[in-house]
Amino acid sequence: MEKPRFKTHFTRKNFIALAIVYFYLLVTVFSGLCLDAKGLMKEDNPIQMLGKILSLPSIDASFGTYILFSMVIVYSLLFAAAFIYEMRLAKYYEEKAASLKWIGIYVATFFICLILASVIGIIAHIPVNWEYVGNSFLFVLESLFVGLIIFIILGSIVLFAAMLVINLKSIDKPFRFFNKETKEQESEEKEQEEKELNDQVKQGHLAETFGEVSPSSTASVNNSSLVNQAVASPISDNEELTKEKVFPSLCEIDVLATYQNEEFNDDITLPDLVTKFRNYLAKEEKLYFDINTIRCFISALSASRLIILEGLSGTGKSSLARYFSEFISEESFFTPVQATWRDRTSLLGYYNDFSKSYNETEFLKRLYQATYRDNHINIMVLDEMNISRVEYYFADFLSILEYPIDQWKLKIMNLPFNFTAPDHLENGILDIAPTTYFIGTANKDDSTYTITDKVYDRAITISFNEQNDYFLVEGEAEKITLSYSKLQSLFSEAQNNEAYQLSKDDLTKFKVLTDYIYETFDITFGNRILNQIILFTPVFVAAGGRKEDALDFMLCRKILNKLDGRFEDYVEQGLEDLLDLINKTYSKEDFTLSKQFIKKLLRRF
Repeated sequence: MEKPRFKTHFTRKNFIALAIVYFYLLVTVFSGLCLDAKGLMKEDNPIQMLGKILSLPSIDASFGTYILFSMVIVYSLLFAAAFIYEMRLAKYYEEKAASLKWIGIYVATFFICLILASVIGIIAHIPVNWEYVGNSFLFVLESLFVGLIIFIILGSIVLFAAMLVINLKSIDKPFRFFNKETKEQESEEKEQEEKELNDQVKQGHLAETFGEVSPSSTASVNNSSLVNQAVASPISDNEELTKEKVFPSLCEIDVLATYQNEEFNDDITLPDLVTKFRNYLAKEEKLYFDINTIRCFISALSASRLIILEGLSGTGKSSLARYFSEFISEESFFTPVQATWRDRTSLLGYYNDFSKSYNETEFLKRLYQATYRDNHINIMVLDEMNISRVEYYFADFLSILEYPIDQWKLKIMNLPFNFTAPDHLENGILDIAPTTYFIGTANKDDSTYTITDKVYDRAITISFNEQNDYFLVEGEAEKITLSYSKLQSLFSEAQNNEAYQLSKDDLTKFKVLTDYIYETFDITFGNRILNQIILFTPVFVAAGGRKEDALDFMLCRKILNKLDGRFEDYVEQGLEDLLDLINKTYSKEDFTLSKQFIKKLLRRF
């Protein structure tokens, strides 16, 4: 599990530290009362005797002295609390608490508290007699010094008493302080072993099902006859199992597959597609999106098969993906991601060695069904995809989608010799339909995981952080039928049009920004992102947009987004210079998304 980000609130350890400081200050107050030559305590008390042994001058504390003494105690406690909070704040910003910057903050806080306590104490001596003021400060220092000595003595006594009691209670138990295998660790390891053992039995030992068993994993289960049965080959060659028994749902899809002869009436252009879809969302679903948001969504389909819609909850992320399928007369597949998803079995299922059948998930069935729908756009929606780690359960797809379309092959399971598989599962391998798009929605809050650069680089990400403005629907807003071949032809036509492509001058100007970002922040991008920009921009322009807006979107979402969460000292100045460079390279009306994002980052410093 990903380590959660530090919070600024106090921990139990922080409160323990504050309690120790508070105890020391109480001892100091008691010491000051005893050291006062004519105070509340009787003369020649043990504390005064200790002062005489230490050759400390005897001081008669006045009203002003006690005011100064009280302020020092109060502000000492306040400084301790502020110091701990500032250390927590440094961790929150992912900076070193012992850096020069934060040491300067600690020192400044100390002197602020010291000055405030001193000023209030001096004011209490009005009319000011500097000899009396000096004696008051000396009295405070004596009290702090004697209090420290007594605090150390009392603390030692309490510590040794606690050690004695604890060891007497555990006198017959082994001493395990230097043993790495503590009871707590042993308990956690035992629970983990039991969990892994149960998972192996329940799932029929999935690793062997997928042909990935290591010698160590096989040896670890030799002590259980039940598990020895489970780790056997998923389907024995001697077992007379049919494909209908092992893959009942996939075989049913084979029987009912009647999709190939359907016809489409999809005479439409990219600008019309964008406008009609936007009008449809507004008129039928009361969802109002900016025109550039719809252009980005349609253009993203041309540049990547993985699209992430992230941002605030309730801004229409899931609805945009769901209703696009409805708008083109298709039905999207919708699955909510669960926090327990840890591997591919959550999406693709597994072979159950006890039931002698494959646990077919709805996700797998939809992928299989799409292999029969040659010209139907297949939208697979993963709702709240970052509630679990995307790289865990979606790893196979992140890898496969990097290959050419004709190599989108997914190994479902190993099949025994002479086993007859479902029609589109030859040798246990599923060819993912080229008509498939994966759309994930992602919220940004404490209940979700951070999406890594590995995922962001492969996806086109659209951000939803603002409420959309209402507009009056003008023009057509009815559903259409749109085939996969027609959508691809629209994309190809736009990408092959030189007027829509990025020119040499466009790339040169854009390179000025990317080179600066690389030199200043050490952030660059490879051929994958460059290829996405080259594919995305012509479609965005053909849909009625501007090249500058397309480049602005890609710069913000693919490059600048990597600066989020960085708080090094040089970043602030670098962002300010980048803002000036954008204004010099492009007009002031261009690159509004990037400028807004940079200003948002600057507000955090």
